[in-house]
Amino acid sequence: MRARVDHRRTPALLATGLLFVAGCGAHGTSHASAPEVAVVRTGTPVHEPVWSGEERALVALAEKSPQVVRVDPPRELADAPRTAHTARSKTFPKLGRNLALPPGDDTSGVAYVALPDRDRIAALDVSDMRTVETRRAGDAPSYLATDTGPDLALALSADGSTVSGTDLHGKPGGGDDVVASQRVGLGPTGEIDGPDRGQQIEYYAVAPDRVTHYKGSRSDVKETGSLPLRAEKSAGDKTKVSRLYVAEKGSDRLLAVDEKRSSKGLHVVASRHMGQPVRHLDADERRLYAVTDSRLTVLATNSFTGFDDGTFDVVDTIDYRSALDRPELRKAPVSGIAVGGDRVYLTLKGVPYILSIAKPHL
Repeated sequence: MRARVDHRRTPALLATGLLFVAGCGAHGTSHASAPEVAVVRTGTPVHEPVWSGEERALVALAEKSPQVVRVDPPRELADAPRTAHTARSKTFPKLGRNLALPPGDDTSGVAYVALPDRDRIAALDVSDMRTVETRRAGDAPSYLATDTGPDLALALSADGSTVSGTDLHGKPGGGDDVVASQRVGLGPTGEIDGPDRGQQIEYYAVAPDRVTHYKGSRSDVKETGSLPLRAEKSAGDKTKVSRLYVAEKGSDRLLAVDEKRSSKGLHVVASRHMGQPVRHLDADERRLYAVTDSRLTVLATNSFTGFDDGTFDVVDTIDYRSALDRPELRKAPVSGIAVGGDRVYLTLKGVPYILSIAKPHL
């Protein structure tokens, strides 16, 4: 079901939950008869997905085993049942908490996953889910990001104490894979986010009680600013390298954090009350996608113009739960989001299904 939003009245409407619900559309997809929200069976529960543009497939972690799963969403969504073809990697002794794609343009068809027990990261060929290579990545890497400028994989250690930068060029396995290391003290639930643009090493480190920005050369990475924020989830802007979107833990606020003009310190440049806590975030070049327990809200990123009034503009709101008829699907928490070319994909915890949701038109 489509939830149309009057942007002038959205804050009050979202805060009270009074949204006008209209009929489902069929935009954002090349198939005119494709539903706005489609349920796709995967055969196994998956989580923490990313979208491989080169392979036009989801890549996600298996929920019940230490494997990486490729999910090919069906191109024809008009008729049910809808079942995705899946392929699995080998079973690893242990995997990290997420997946990362190569920095910059996604044309390699590779996905990275951390191997904490081996102090390495593995590059998987998404086409067949085989391991292409492994590289050293500091001590017990657990959470990954990539940084386009220096072409690095950034690995947060399992205890959250250290971020290590791994060179993605050169012969793997040598002693020079790790080219940068920084103490960050995030704890075991911390996350990191690296930019898709830029020249220097640059990333955000997200701890349970603060957000910190780091920037510098391979030999000299320094903290540039920090804010006391409790983050549930975060996602970087695809165009503006200094901006991070943060879902505030314990509230319904969505925040945009950026460097100050002086490049010394951080500040909140936009915020919005979403009516429900935001559980997952992802972005493309123009929009931010925020998932709550029942809604997918699409917001403008204003990466070039900024936020003149200090608030997000809502592009669209989709009540995805209203499209689900099975009780187990209506109750299953969302376990991840990935933004594809013309659809957004949500994985569901504990059930072998994903949701395919049409993007609104630009």
